[in-house]
Formats: sequence, C-alpha cells, structure tokens
Amino acid sequence: MPKNREIELKASIDPEQLDKVKSLPAIRKRTVGRARSRKLVTVYFDTPDHELRRQGLSLRVRKVGRAYVQCVKLTHSRLGGIPVRIEWEGPVPSQNPAISVIEEKKLRRLIRRAGPDRLQPVFRTDIQRSSRTLKFDDGSSASLDVDVGEIVTENDSEPICEFELELESGAPENLFDLASEIGQVVPFRLASMSKASRGYALLTQDDPKPQKYAKLNLVKDATVEQVLTDLVQHCLDHLRANETVVSATDDSEGVHQMRIALRRLRAAMQLFRPSLPPDQYGWIITEAKWLTSELSAARAWDVFADEFMPPVTQLYAKDQEFISLTTPVEQARQKSHQRARDAIGTKRYTEFLLRLSAWLSSQAWREQSVTEHTTRLLDPIGEHCVTLLQKRDRRVRKRGQDIENLSDEALHELRLAVKKLRYVVDFFENLYPKKQVKAYRKHLIDLQNRLGYLNDVAVADTLVRELPYTGEDQ
Repeated sequence: MPKNREIELKASIDPEQLDKVKSLPAIRKRTVGRARSRKLVTVYFDTPDHELRRQGLSLRVRKVGRAYVQCVKLTHSRLGGIPVRIEWEGPVPSQNPAISVIEEKKLRRLIRRAGPDRLQPVFRTDIQRSSRTLKFDDGSSASLDVDVGEIVTENDSEPICEFELELESGAPENLFDLASEIGQVVPFRLASMSKASRGYALLTQDDPKPQKYAKLNLVKDATVEQVLTDLVQHCLDHLRANETVVSATDDSEGVHQMRIALRRLRAAMQLFRPSLPPDQYGWIITEAKWLTSELSAARAWDVFADEFMPPVTQLYAKDQEFISLTTPVEQARQKSHQRARDAIGTKRYTEFLLRLSAWLSSQAWREQSVTEHTTRLLDPIGEHCVTLLQKRDRRVRKRGQDIENLSDEALHELRLAVKKLRYVVDFFENLYPKKQVKAYRKHLIDLQNRLGYLNDVAVADTLVRELPYTGEDQ
C-alpha cells in the first residue's frame, strides 16, 4: 500500500457521552452502511533508547482478527494545528515487525538506521473500536472511529476514551465543521497527543516539555497567501504544542509559550489585515485576545514569583512579615494557573481551534470582492516583505522618539511595537543575509528586554497591591 498524507482530528471525551456521539443527527445522516465493531490489540516497537521516537517515527503491529497489520508513521507537517503525517500500512505474517515489506524508502531507511535487530515491544493498546464511514454533501468522505480501552506498559496503564475523524477524500474543512456540530451537543477536548505519544509519556513518566517557536523557512517566490497560511498554521502548531504542558503540569514556561504563540498569531494577522475580510480578521483577533487575557495572570504571577521574589527574599530573609507573603503569592499563582487550565478546557477554546483550522483549510478569505488589496495575496512575498518590515520599523522609531521622557503608558506602547517588529523579523529572517538579520535582531532583543523589565516592574507593583497585608506597615 503506498504512503498517505493522513489528516485526522482526535478528541478526548467522557465515557458517558460516547453513545450520544454515535446517535447524533449530524453523524447518523452522514453514515453510510452499518457501524463496525472490532477488538484491536496494537503493539508499539522501538529500540531500548527510543531511537525511532527521536526520529519522529512510530512503528506498530496491530492484530485484527487473525491477521496482523503493520503501520509506520512519520510526523511530516501540520494543517491548522491538526497533525498531518506520512503513513505506510500493510499486512505482515506475524506479530513481529517486517521492515523489508515497507514500500516507502525513507521510512525503511530510518528504521534500518536505528537498527531493526534492536527493536522490541515498548507498550501496547487494547481497544474496542466502533467505526463508521461518513459521506458529506460535497462528496467528501471520512471515517469516524470511537475508541474505548487502555494503554498498557510493563508497569502501568491509562484509560482511553476518544473519537477520531479521519479524512479519506475531499475537503479537510468538513472534519472541522462536523466536529463543531458535535461540540454543540457533546463536550469534548481536542487531543494534542497521539496514542503513541501518550504511550511514551506513560512509559517514561516524563512530564510534557514546553516547546519554543520553531524557525519557519519561507521562500521569496511563495505567494502572500501561502505565507499567510504558513504563518498562521505555524503559530497554531506552537500554541497546541504547549497546551498539555499547561493543562498537566505547573511548568511556567508552558503558559509563556502559549502567550508567545498567540502574540505571533496576532502579529501575523495584522501584517495581512488589508487583504482579509474584516469580519474574519475580527473574530480571530477577538478570540486570540480572549485567550491571551485568560493566560495573562498566570504569566504575571510567574514572573513575580520567579524573578522578583528571590532577590528581595534574600534581602529580607529575617523579616517575618515579608516572609509571610510567600504563601499568598503562591496561592495567587496557583489560582491564576487554574484559570489558564480552565480556559483551555472550555468549549470556547475548542471552537476557536476548530474555526481557525477550518478557516485555513477552506481559504475562506477568498470569499470576498476583488480589490487592489485582495489581489496582493497572489503576489510573491518578496515584493512586499521589505514594505512590511519598514512599516513596523518606522512605527518603532516614531514611538521611541525622546525615549528618556516617555510616560509608562508610552513605554508600554513602544514595547509592544518592538515586540511586533521582532516577530516580523523572525517571520522573514531566512529571506535576508544572516549577518544582517543577526545584528538587527540583537538590537531588537536588547531593547525588548529592557522595556520588558520596566513593564514587569509596573505589573509587579500592581500585583503587590493585590496581596493581603496583615502587618501595620503596609
């Protein structure tokens, strides 16, 4: 079987809601034929040092009835924050991997590089799967799988309850639109980890790690539309890559990286605002601002607790009234992190992800009148990136005039302008000479750090006033 580009949408759901999903009118009216139920036992293989995992590969052998099916997946790219992978699947004679039958040369080469003789079972999934084939009005088709079971390692196990929509043919936005319909009736949460990723996490007992923004390599002959799509998609990847860090750990960097992803998303949208329908631009910015605000308190208290408290604590190590503040600071911090976790667990957050993904996949901005601004979407980005950079640069220089006498509010506006300029530099950096970009960015980072510190001081002053004081000398 040849390789496929797999586009799927996976969601975690309460077990009590499973029957409701299966019986939804949105599902029933699109179902072709009968649902199929089967028991799936899948064993995942890797080397003792997890070399396949490091290369972005997952290798599994699944028992289906009396037959065995081998599947290899390689993380390739993403579509609007939803995974897009290269996959090869085919029959094998036994429960052991068979590398020679893999038709995709790249996958076969990567596995052989890791050492086929070193492969061993690392974990398995025991699943009861209910499957349906779905047809959409435009002729697109997809599969709906509802999985209930568990992930099992040598020493631990974890329950699985999820549904998965996978595109078989046609337009990807159908997946997002259907998921949105389901979400109107049944609450669910988009899964940011595959079964393989969950299995490795259970195996190693490692917490998810924060992910920084990865460099995006643009080309000058790419159209403005292509760059818009790539930038928004990249920001959405960054956002979702840190989602589990926020929901499952107390690592402050997860919140920080989600906020950076949202700011970059807004900066990318603002770059191309003249070419976008106002209503589409408006709701994306509104939702990004909402989520940013829900994460803001957590970031503020993290900076206060991690950067401001330690040096001051050293100075007032014997001051019991000051030491007594550490408890309310930590309480405020925990409360703000719970607010962040609650936000990414809301229906509003899930709907934001689905709508933005559908917007990208359907290229909804094309549904507008042709104007001078909209036709620029078809121009090569190389014709416009200089203008876009110069516009941001002029804005920074204008706001930074007489910087020594600027008010706190003006310094805040300058900081935001510098930050947006830096994001644009990051977006387009590979289109310019490395030395030139490096020197320019160095000055931007220095200015951004200085202005950021002043802003952190102002925020800290506000937070201090929110703390409960018990002493007479406040």
